[in-house]
Amino acid sequence: MVERYLECLAAHDWDGLAATIADEGLVREGPFCDVVEGKQRYVAYLRKVLTNLDGHRLEVQRVSHVNTRLSYVELTEAFAIDGVTKVWPECILFERADDGRISRVSVFFKQPGAQ
Repeated sequence: MVERYLECLAAHDWDGLAATIADEGLVREGPFCDVVEGKQRYVAYLRKVLTNLDGHRLEVQRVSHVNTRLSYVELTEAFAIDGVTKVWPECILFERADDGRISRVSVFFKQPGAQ
């Protein structure tokens, strides 16, 4: 289910992405401590943000399934700001409900250490 979510996210396939998300109880915690609750709100949020990013690309480096309910994904998102491509390395924690669909998404940015 996580792999399908990522495929749909990269393709901006909002209906396909919605099918991977639990109908009830979805919580998305973002890297800025922002919270989006509910399947419809989350899909609308992604649609609004990602379709407005110039040249948005998503590249998955690794998917690690801890068990049937918990997965970590390391990925990079890239998009242009004022004509310059910016790259955002991330780690996303996915939790799945009893039916296997995604019920919680927690997004963390990776940052270089102090020099």
